Amino acid sequence: MSIETGLVVLVFVVALLPLLVALRVRSRLLAVLWVAVLSALAWATAESRHSSNSRPPIDSTSRPIEVSQDGYVSSDTCRACHPGQYDSWHASYHRTMTQAASPRAVLANFDDVDVTLHGRTYHLERHDGTFWVDMEDPNQPQTRTRRQIVLTTGSHHKQVYWYPTGNGRVLAQLPILYLIDTQTWVARNDAFLRPTTLHPPSEEGRWNHTCIQCHTTRGRPRIDIEKVSDSFHRLVSADSTVAEFGIACESCHGPGEEHIRVNRDPTRRYRSHLADAPDPTIVNPARLSARRSSEVCGQCHSMLSFDSRELAKEWHGEGLPYRPGEALEDTLYYLIRHNRDPEDQRLKEILASDPSLLEDAFWSDGMVRVGGREYTGLLESPCYKHGNEERGVLSCLSCHTMHKPIEDPRSLREWANDQLKEDMETNTACVGCHEGFDSNEELVAHTHHRADSSGSNCNNCHTPHTTYGLLKAIRSHTVDSPSVAVSVKTGRPNACNLCHLDKTLAWTSAHLLEWYGVPSPTLSEDERSIAASVLWILRGDAVQRALLAWSLGWEPARQISGTEWMGLYLSQLIMDPYGAVRFIANRSLGANPGYDAIQFDFVSPEEERTAAGGRVWDLWNRTESQAAAAKGAAVLVTENGNVNKDVFRRLLRERDNRGIVIAE
Repeated sequence: MSIETGLVVLVFVVALLPLLVALRVRSRLLAVLWVAVLSALAWATAESRHSSNSRPPIDSTSRPIEVSQDGYVSSDTCRACHPGQYDSWHASYHRTMTQAASPRAVLANFDDVDVTLHGRTYHLERHDGTFWVDMEDPNQPQTRTRRQIVLTTGSHHKQVYWYPTGNGRVLAQLPILYLIDTQTWVARNDAFLRPTTLHPPSEEGRWNHTCIQCHTTRGRPRIDIEKVSDSFHRLVSADSTVAEFGIACESCHGPGEEHIRVNRDPTRRYRSHLADAPDPTIVNPARLSARRSSEVCGQCHSMLSFDSRELAKEWHGEGLPYRPGEALEDTLYYLIRHNRDPEDQRLKEILASDPSLLEDAFWSDGMVRVGGREYTGLLESPCYKHGNEERGVLSCLSCHTMHKPIEDPRSLREWANDQLKEDMETNTACVGCHEGFDSNEELVAHTHHRADSSGSNCNNCHTPHTTYGLLKAIRSHTVDSPSVAVSVKTGRPNACNLCHLDKTLAWTSAHLLEWYGVPSPTLSEDERSIAASVLWILRGDAVQRALLAWSLGWEPARQISGTEWMGLYLSQLIMDPYGAVRFIANRSLGANPGYDAIQFDFVSPEEERTAAGGRVWDLWNRTESQAAAAKGAAVLVTENGNVNKDVFRRLLRERDNRGIVIAE
């Protein structure tokens, strides 16, 4: 019998006692019942004690812990007065961004499992609610070590695991991570867009000095750093604490201690409900200006550095001084933007330690291309920069909501995926400010597409999937319009060619000129004759290839472009040097009927990946090449269904093989 069952019986018996007394049941029977009550209580207490003893607590000196201080009192104190908001936050992925390792938090299978990747075997174990890994020590090759998993990061797409180093509260990262959708383990560097290294390091201390900033509430790194050289510093020790693991109420509303204290007075509480004025003891982002509320999100969703070396030292000690409602850049950060003055001394310092930062994280015109930096993208949007009181200013809260409204018919799980307001995937997101497109006639006159088509969805044209993150393409958060000239100059795919994957840049340019009077740029012979997607797939950089690998699996593009030619290019993408590109391409390949029979492991050795690519090519050549010929030379398929191999190979030789690291 479980503890819960015993407690239910206990409560039932206690509830019966007054009735038995009222009915004058004999005292002997009452005595028997009291004995039963006391026995049940003793049993439940003993069982509870046994249960807690069967899960030995983690040594609190070996990992970061939660500490209430600086006015932070945790989300539990908010629940009584704000149950609805608490429930929707509790269902969000913000809450589970960081968790202490527990049976509820850990999503991967640790039940006596062996995981072998890149020649190394990790033995995963679970003992009485705790999680362990036996592995080769990342810092001492040929030596095995057994470590307890004490903390997790992520619960939506990926989950990363951390173990104590034995050096105070310093954590190191398990070199493999868990992909939630596919329920598979991968080497960490295969799950991010970066050149693959066979044996990624443990990244000892990264959680303490980096992840704690945005993946917890009121993180205090309290780290000691030793300078090894001008470009390298070593973390010596850490005594890191947080107010709360995960992104909790006080991350957005600020410390709540004073708010809790004054609102213990019920008369004040009800007066506040009736008043129009905000409660001065707490910050409500919904009551802030568009710009200030967006900065609450921007404290994490930005390309940020510290404003000075002194502030960096402060951060390494007691954490960041920013509080919601303050001016983000004025009080805390140096906001990294591509279009800053190149003579800016702080930017020079940042680029001295990370020379490829701007080139990796931004398109060359300054549009951010790495996921998780949505505020940086918003800053470049005309709807944000040029908004006004009359028309409104685009903000994060224009489209997103941190709490699901009561009237929202979606499930909490559906809402939590992007925390969008209802219907924000549709033109509702735009027509509130951009009047005149709420009728089908006006909409079609503007888009030149059917009203019910993907080409008449404002998001697809003005916030296309040109950002990379989380093993997929993500919508840009800079509102923009399609431009072939920009695609030629920056390499950023334009919205038209992300849908019409079988069309050339010349085709797109002709339509933009005819429909909107956009001047046509000078195009090369390849840009006039070969589909833009083919150029980006074969000779593009790693980000372009990842975005196009995703687009080949995007259903609107598949419907518009036809799929009979795609196997040819997916056969190439599943052999890509970047593990993340191979993963995305393999997922898109699975959307093509008939290819699911081809067994392919995106982390397999290079010779196996090459063999799999050859099998995909052969299958495409047997079954779809003739149908693909209808698409013509733009996709490099000749009239008889053969591949124009000379051009195909030439474009591959021209590939941009520069190493890229997308720091999500």
